[in-house]
Amino acid sequence: MFTNMVHALWQQFPTINRKLNDLTQYLATTVHSGNAEIDQQVTGLLTSGGKLLRPGLFYMFAQLGPVQDEKRQRAAAAAIELLHVATLIHDDVLDDAELRHGQPTLQVRHGNKTAIYTGDFLFTSYFDEILKATDSHAEIQSANDIMRFILAGELNQLALNFDPQTTVTDYLTEIEGKTARLFGFAMQFGVVISKGTSSEAKVAQQIGIALGMAYQIRDDILDYVANPSTATKPVRHDLREGVFTLPLILASKNEPDWFAQHLQDQQHLSDDAIQTITQRVIDSDGPTRAEQLAQQYTEKARSLIATLPEPLATQLTALVSQLLVRHA
Repeated sequence: MFTNMVHALWQQFPTINRKLNDLTQYLATTVHSGNAEIDQQVTGLLTSGGKLLRPGLFYMFAQLGPVQDEKRQRAAAAAIELLHVATLIHDDVLDDAELRHGQPTLQVRHGNKTAIYTGDFLFTSYFDEILKATDSHAEIQSANDIMRFILAGELNQLALNFDPQTTVTDYLTEIEGKTARLFGFAMQFGVVISKGTSSEAKVAQQIGIALGMAYQIRDDILDYVANPSTATKPVRHDLREGVFTLPLILASKNEPDWFAQHLQDQQHLSDDAIQTITQRVIDSDGPTRAEQLAQQYTEKARSLIATLPEPLATQLTALVSQLLVRHA
């Protein structure tokens, strides 16, 4: 049993907390690849360590509609988390990450090939759960579309690796695909599964995308400003992997020649180079300017949330305030 395994973030919302506890137990039964050791590790990723943020947001918006089918909602929420975890497994391979939630990653234990196929396997599990959640062709198509958006976002990031000409528009397009669209889908799908109105579904998607953009920008800011000794995840990781995020892009606008010189034709950055570039990004106010854009997305989300009915508007306002305080 996985009683009380849900992140403390959800304890303020007893109904959502209960549903997420139920979801956690359900997720433990969804992975059957034929390899018991891999199934156990993937189940661990699905049932411990994460916030279940996207399924939680799905459940919040599923309160809006008149149809409250718990089995269909649970399948939809499971699908959303399965898709998210599948992309994390693939990300860990691309990033050569050693730890996930404090545990050795799949590719560390079993190799890159096994990890890639495991992520692919979870994509099929995602569609298994989608088909349990809905028999609507349009809704299944939207579930397919969101997977396409995510993969396109990841491909865009790979194409831009170590590219000093990466623009703000490039960056925003990339993070909308790889991060924000899944937030939008989770919230929109909650409305759709509960048979809310099309206007409610549209607003839910808009809130999710704005929230996802702010969330990712702040995460990218932390990669530059977080204290390595206290951070909950590796820092300077994006820069090391050649992923040039918003703080660096904005800083380079102030000093294009300096950044061009230090980033041009660099397919590997030494520790000294990373330290030098990081400090220059901070000195050039890259994180501060990136925070200004994150705040714009946050305010957009809040203004849309204010149009929602109660108690959802108050609940979501409280959640957003906590979620977007990213500790260094």
